[in-house]
Amino acid sequence: MSTHTTASAATTTTTSSKSVEVEASLWWYSFSLLLTDLESVSLSSDLPPPLLPNQKSREALNSHQVVIGTHKLSIQPELKDAALQISSFLCLDEVQSYILLKRFVEQNDAAVDHGIRDFLHVVLLNYYIERQCLLKCTRQIYVHAVYVGTASKEDSAIREVAKKLISDGLESKLSSVLQDLLCLNHPDQMDVDLFTLWAEEALIEDNLVLDILFLTYYEPFCTCNGAQWKKLCITYKGIISGSYNLEKLAVSSGAVFSIKQAKVQLLLILIETLDLETLLQKIHDAKPFREDSAVFSEADIQQMDALISSFDVYDMKDAGPLILSWAVFLCLISSLPGKQENTVLKEIDHIGYVRQAFEAKSLGCILDILQTVVLKISDGPIAGYRSVLRTFISAFIASYEINIQLEDHTFRLILEILCKLYRGEDSLCIQFWDKDSFVDGPIRCLLCNLEGEFPVRTVELIRLLSALCEGTWPAECVYNFLDKSVGISSLFEIGSASLVDNMSQLVEARYPLQVPGIECLVIPSKTHGNILKMIDNSTALVRWEYVQSGVLVLLLRLSQKLYMDGDEEVLATLDLLCRLTSFNMAVCQALMGLHIQATQADGQMEKSFRIDVVEIICTLVKSLSRDGANGSVMSMGVSILAKISPSHVTAMALKKNILDVGLMVNSRDIDRLDSSRGSWLLSGRLAKVLLMDFEQNDTSCQLVLDFTEHLLVAGVENDTILALVVFCLQFVLVNHENWKYKERHVRWKVTLKVLEVMKTCIITIPYFQKLGEIIQDILLGDSSIHSTLFRIICITAQSLEKLYVSRLFDPRDIEGLELAICSDSLSNQPVFCQALLSTATKPVPVVSAVISLVSYFRNPAIQVGSARLLSRLFAIADFVDPSLIGQVCFGPDNRQITELRLSILSIMSEQSLWNEELFIDIVNLLNSAACFQPAFLVSLVDPEENSDRDRDSSGAMKPRTTEDSILSDRASVIDALMQYVQRCTDLIKSNPRILLSVFNFLKALWQGAAQYAKILDSLKSSHKFWEKLSTFISSVATWQAPLLENLTEREALSLVYRNQCESSVLEIMSYDMFLQKKLLHAELLVKQSTESLKEKTDAEKLRASSDCQLQEILSTWCKNSVMGKLIKSFVLCEYDTKTYLRAKIVSSLLLVHLMNKLKAGDTGSLCPSFIEKLHTISDKLRDLPSFAELMAKYCKHGYGEENDMSSLIMNDLYYHLQGELEGRTIDHGPFKDLAQYLLKLKFLQKYQHKDDHDLSVPANHIKLFDPQHLKVDLGLDFWEHLDWKTSKSIAEMVLLSMQELNSMRLLTQTKLSALNALTTIISIYEEHPSEKSSTGRRIPEELILSCIEHICKFFSDTVESLVPILHDSEDILEFVAAQVELLLQLIRSGSDRLSFPVCILVLKASGSGLKALSDFRRSVVGARIAKLLLLSLLLAIEFSCRMPDVDSATLRELSNVSLGILPILCDCAEFAEYCTLSLSTIDLMLKEILTPDTWFPIIRERLQLQYVVQKIQDKNSLESIPVILRFFLTLARNRGGAEMLLMAGFFSSLRVLFADQPDGQSVTVTQKDNGLSYLPEDYKKAQPIWGLGLAVITAVIYSLGDSPSCSEIVESMIAYFFSEKAYLVSYYLDAPEFPTGDHDKKRPRTQKTQTSLTALKETDHTLMLICVLAKHRRSWVRAMKELNSLDSELRERVIHLLAFISRASQRSGDSPLRMAPLLCAPVLKEEVDCLKKPSFINSRNGWFALATFVCSSKPKLAADSKSTALVVKSQVIEDSNAISPTNFSDATAIQIYRITFLLLKFLSIQAEDAARRAEEVGCVDLVHFPELPVPEILHGLQDQAVTIITELCEANESKEMPPEVQDVCLLLLQIMDQSLYLELCVSQICGLRPVLGRVEDFSKEAKLFFKATEGHSFLKSSLSSLKQIMSFVYPSLLQADGILFSFQQPLCCHQFLQLMLLCYLCSMPPYVRI
Repeated sequence: MSTHTTASAATTTTTSSKSVEVEASLWWYSFSLLLTDLESVSLSSDLPPPLLPNQKSREALNSHQVVIGTHKLSIQPELKDAALQISSFLCLDEVQSYILLKRFVEQNDAAVDHGIRDFLHVVLLNYYIERQCLLKCTRQIYVHAVYVGTASKEDSAIREVAKKLISDGLESKLSSVLQDLLCLNHPDQMDVDLFTLWAEEALIEDNLVLDILFLTYYEPFCTCNGAQWKKLCITYKGIISGSYNLEKLAVSSGAVFSIKQAKVQLLLILIETLDLETLLQKIHDAKPFREDSAVFSEADIQQMDALISSFDVYDMKDAGPLILSWAVFLCLISSLPGKQENTVLKEIDHIGYVRQAFEAKSLGCILDILQTVVLKISDGPIAGYRSVLRTFISAFIASYEINIQLEDHTFRLILEILCKLYRGEDSLCIQFWDKDSFVDGPIRCLLCNLEGEFPVRTVELIRLLSALCEGTWPAECVYNFLDKSVGISSLFEIGSASLVDNMSQLVEARYPLQVPGIECLVIPSKTHGNILKMIDNSTALVRWEYVQSGVLVLLLRLSQKLYMDGDEEVLATLDLLCRLTSFNMAVCQALMGLHIQATQADGQMEKSFRIDVVEIICTLVKSLSRDGANGSVMSMGVSILAKISPSHVTAMALKKNILDVGLMVNSRDIDRLDSSRGSWLLSGRLAKVLLMDFEQNDTSCQLVLDFTEHLLVAGVENDTILALVVFCLQFVLVNHENWKYKERHVRWKVTLKVLEVMKTCIITIPYFQKLGEIIQDILLGDSSIHSTLFRIICITAQSLEKLYVSRLFDPRDIEGLELAICSDSLSNQPVFCQALLSTATKPVPVVSAVISLVSYFRNPAIQVGSARLLSRLFAIADFVDPSLIGQVCFGPDNRQITELRLSILSIMSEQSLWNEELFIDIVNLLNSAACFQPAFLVSLVDPEENSDRDRDSSGAMKPRTTEDSILSDRASVIDALMQYVQRCTDLIKSNPRILLSVFNFLKALWQGAAQYAKILDSLKSSHKFWEKLSTFISSVATWQAPLLENLTEREALSLVYRNQCESSVLEIMSYDMFLQKKLLHAELLVKQSTESLKEKTDAEKLRASSDCQLQEILSTWCKNSVMGKLIKSFVLCEYDTKTYLRAKIVSSLLLVHLMNKLKAGDTGSLCPSFIEKLHTISDKLRDLPSFAELMAKYCKHGYGEENDMSSLIMNDLYYHLQGELEGRTIDHGPFKDLAQYLLKLKFLQKYQHKDDHDLSVPANHIKLFDPQHLKVDLGLDFWEHLDWKTSKSIAEMVLLSMQELNSMRLLTQTKLSALNALTTIISIYEEHPSEKSSTGRRIPEELILSCIEHICKFFSDTVESLVPILHDSEDILEFVAAQVELLLQLIRSGSDRLSFPVCILVLKASGSGLKALSDFRRSVVGARIAKLLLLSLLLAIEFSCRMPDVDSATLRELSNVSLGILPILCDCAEFAEYCTLSLSTIDLMLKEILTPDTWFPIIRERLQLQYVVQKIQDKNSLESIPVILRFFLTLARNRGGAEMLLMAGFFSSLRVLFADQPDGQSVTVTQKDNGLSYLPEDYKKAQPIWGLGLAVITAVIYSLGDSPSCSEIVESMIAYFFSEKAYLVSYYLDAPEFPTGDHDKKRPRTQKTQTSLTALKETDHTLMLICVLAKHRRSWVRAMKELNSLDSELRERVIHLLAFISRASQRSGDSPLRMAPLLCAPVLKEEVDCLKKPSFINSRNGWFALATFVCSSKPKLAADSKSTALVVKSQVIEDSNAISPTNFSDATAIQIYRITFLLLKFLSIQAEDAARRAEEVGCVDLVHFPELPVPEILHGLQDQAVTIITELCEANESKEMPPEVQDVCLLLLQIMDQSLYLELCVSQICGLRPVLGRVEDFSKEAKLFFKATEGHSFLKSSLSSLKQIMSFVYPSLLQADGILFSFQQPLCCHQFLQLMLLCYLCSMPPYVRI
């Protein structure tokens, strides 16, 4: 058992007999949690009790269990010894030492090894962290109480807590603790390292205690009285004199720093408690000193003074500031009104104290305090400490009237202190510029004195102002202070003539005076001035009454000092400008718009000119000498340029070449940029300058980095930016860690900045052309850059933890390293994928480091970045070619996996869910692992360990208790996530984003079900998993969705998350249903070896048990309103066309407005790249013909010159667009054309981007608009400070429109996902109708009809509203496709339940959709929509035609709707991808709905028939040929259609089609699933091309009738088929030999392959064509003669085939044949289905009996056989009784009898021709008489017909015969009729007489036959004809029976032939449909 497990178990051990009870006060809760959640937990002021080691606690550890109040602690021997050792080091109670050690082991999963010194170090450090967390908690309370204020209830509550702590004695406790800490002695037997650790941590506690003391006095929460002040002062004296042990603790740099900090803290506490601010206020308010209102009494002051006087400034240098502050205190008290009463205070010599303080260099000490890091890196109240010093300096200035007349060194010290105080503290600067702040009054007076001597004493003024401009408002105040300067000072020679008034010291300039340092600025003559001070006897400093902006003066002086290296004023001025532009953008724009008015000597205005700040800075930077002295000037100048308008800066920087870039001949020829060339590199001098300056000024390099980033964001692409990028990446990034820094932690600031620049480079790569390629080459190919980056990121969490323990690392260095790791420059950047996945990175592989950093809980930002990077690495490793990077292994060892799992569990724990981003990124990490690295996820989740958890008897999870928490050893990641699934209905309201991440992960598990089977089983077996998801969907479905226009951006995103959660749940359900279906299918295949009823029952039970729960949920949804609400909610498209069009109009309005600005020469703050785009658009707009037309029109009206007219047109266009925005439509004309051009520019689309990184972002693969990118291009932040304020509203409208479009797109995309998932669920839930059992699942009819109506409505609305913008919205087309898919699925589900109105509605919606989307059929999505709509049309028409009892009005409506759709279908047929579906639909319409007189004109006009005809020649679209031929068949039945086919070249195309068929094979096409995947199953089958082609020819010939063209066609077809294709005709007419029952005979000589039902149909079509051709007697005879009497051979084949069919005289009750005469197995799916269905004829005679045997064999694939017509196959029939007739056997028999009829018909036609020839010549030519079958053959056919008809009529005697059975009876009657005619012909020609036995047998059968047919009226007419011919064939039959009749007189041969001809013609059916 591991230590962690042992510790966990120990906490739950019950009390044993050896338990020992100790004091309850020994127990404490961890203060680190209190510090983390300070505002949300109860606060405590108790400090740990001073419990020293004692014997009772030591003995307690010898027991098995210790009871501490309500807590029970099991003692582990391996921890006890280490606890005793720690107790001796810390002087801590043994039980508390054990608790401390046990918590550390549990939290860090560490092994106890008390022999290892590092382990003890870490435990001791953990102890001090606990103590320090308590102190930090207390400090944090006071920080909130001081800085937050009392504005709210929470604020007042925390102040009450702070006061409560004071009332409980916190001040005295802190003083006591401080004394104890100062007097600490290190424990005995402590080695050097442990002593160092002990000393450092003890000193840190000193600092924390002093921070708390300072805060209690600073507010104040308590008052420091005289006694407490003296106590603190004595403590301070002891510290600086060395009386305490502090100096002994200075064993490390950290300890020394803490000691210095403690001295400063205590000094500032003493100064603060003197309450100088109150004294200043009393002086300001003129209030006297009173003891009753003062903090200190006179006695206290005397005692305090005595204590101060005891300080020896020579021995205690640090006492100087305290002595000076005491002097200021005394001076202020003495300055109060009523000082005469304070006789005691008057005796104290405060001037003497000042003298001592100056001797001790007190001001220098204060400056040292500010310059050192003591007040910079402390995490204490730095602003408070600075405020104390500010008050002290202000009081000092006020007390001793410090002014600029003082001795120069003192004033400079004070000025330096003030600059250090205010610089970096915006709160102090805000107070300074607040006029009501009396504390800053003296300092403000000092500033005004400095301003009075401007510009003589410029440097001091600028430096102070630079310090005072920290913050936006202070920067504005500083600028206004300078800009509104009231005068100019200069040195002036005073003479008697210049004095105006000796008393007031006014002088007048008698001649113009030059402003100091400015050549072009002159003070006019006769200007008066005031003498400020005399320099000597004749020279004075005069303040002239000459108003000029101080900012202009500074800039002009700066321009005059361009060539003065190292000038202090230049540095100070640039520093001021740099800070002003950094803090306030308004100042940037004000600097760009400066103008100066130069005046003449007489005071008259001469001229006004603009001051170009950019040019001044660029010239200054360019002119600097390249040495280290000017590095600061260069960096600050570049920084100023980075803040100003990029367009102007870019042009000027390029012009001046400020960075010494080697320019090309054409600097704008970016295509010539080449990373292999060095012409654009920065000069080496520049790098040297910056590096030399960096050692003195650590911000110079960062400013250059800022400038580079600014130009990159602005889209600048030239040599300068390329040079800067190369400098930053290949010089700064690679070398900066080796530079010398004044402060080591500054290195990390440079690191962070250069990483930010690199990240910006990567982001901007897609926006650049050649520059982007060069940057990418550098990043990919420079190994030094990779090494630098990996030194940062390749660090483990364990290494970071060691840094905190090590004393060699400054906390600021650790913080900088952590920030660099968090910078996320590497994650999500594909350019580093190869390097990131390399296993050779040092010091550890990136993957290992990142996995480790996920567990680094000290910094959640590192965890977030690591989780994101690891997610990205999973995806990259899955897509990258392993040959490029080697095999990447994401299989860390068990220790790493365990550590990562525990970390993930801790993050997912609901109790610790305080960082939402971290939780989401961790779940996204699991999601990425599930998608790309299944093995890693399985090892992480470890289902084996958790699959056998405790379960109840039913197998469900037991509910968790507090002992079995989420962080317990038995917990798993899946269990942690299940907690959120259980709370999904609550989370969807409070935090849908978290819930979405969980659902996305679960969805990924189901998507990879094969790898996660055990995990899924664990999930689904969880308690009420499906029920929770169902409840979630049901609850969300009832919510009323708010209108998008009423939502904020945050609310809209929350709605998106909600919809996406719905989608994810539905997808999970659909995946599981699909999975169960596949598993069930696999189970059934396993059990398919024996097919029995029992096995089917088992399969049904298997299905019921596998997905019963989900099916019940869906069934419930269908029964209640959930399913309907889901469908109606999801099909509603959220995309509002008006919003989109409004966005396009607003963007066009912005473009026109900006083009007008550019036309006027005002580029504002636009980026250079954006300006170039605007120029391009403007040029193209002006080149339009509409613009030229407007120019001509305006010129005609005399509106001015060309430029003026152009501007006028653009202004008018602007107002037209504005009117369009307000609802006024632009009239058609030139302006309309210009507006349309702008709307089609796709301006907004250029600001679209994809965010594929965040898996929790809904629909992260779609393109969203990037308002921030546009905002940067516009430089919108500057517009408020330009003359563009009025323009800002337009730009903001564009940005708002982009946000609205994003919300709409996200909502649409989430609904699309949900819609697709719902469609899948319905399709799987609904079983195929042919497979439905009695309990089959079906959606209720009412729900289907209602949903179809809603979908049709929403679909029509969506299509109609989105038509104008579809070319920009592929995602909207996807939504439309999803709508149609759901509609199609519902149509299929309700196939037999759809009402006629619903079908009409579907037809209208589909037709309007096809028409509206006609322009987008060529797109991928548009093609899919068109196919779906066509299929919906086809199904709707098909279902409409099936409906019975439809009234005429409804049929008329259907006809009218179909006529409206027909032209659209004709247009669709022109496209190859829609041709098949379109023609199928048209074919169905023509046959079932429309009449020829209505549809033919439309077909003739709209259908491109020639294109369709040519498609049957296309070998690439064979699957569409059968559909086309079917359509041609329908068309050919109309005479006009036949003529159209003839004109379109149908016959030639058909010849081409038939020419490609091999000999002896059936001409068929098997439909491919991918070819017609949208067709219903009826269309997915083998299509007989040969037969269909023949059928079309037959129909054409029949329709054309006796027209001349028909004869030509007949002759050509006879020649073609009986010459070129004779082998195929013969093939289909081949007759097999009937098997014999003689066992001794040999088997047939030839064995052919099996036939098929399709082949029989081919024979049918062949015979039909032969019959139609033979009817054209002359053409037939002529053609046959040319073919060498081929008709004789043809008749022989026909007779042989007829003989074969005749021999099938199987009757009910006869013994079965041993051999089946045919083998016609089913080969198609629908044939197999028919084989399973029962017989619908139910006959046991003739071919209906034989077909049962013929079709009983098992089916074979069509690809394995060759179809022939009728073939013999020996097959032993073993058990005839077990074989029952089927639907398929009936179809086969019927097809054989159809062939029989056509065979007889052909022979009858031949006999008819012979009869006509005999009539023509007057005799019968027996030699040329056609061959006819012998009577035995005809008798067999007659017997089959009589027997079958008799059987069927008797079986249906008492009921109405079904229509299909009636058709069979009529067919058999025709066969019998034809056979009797032929028998009569044979008997008459050959002179044969009926055999007596035959007559008797036939007579008996006839009697039964006629008796059975009685009562069947449908046979009446056919029976009349039959009786007539029977009377001729069998005249000897007795007429007494009342069956037959005969003619009154015998007929001669000629008369008989005529009669036979007449009878034949009368019985000949006009047309036999196929």
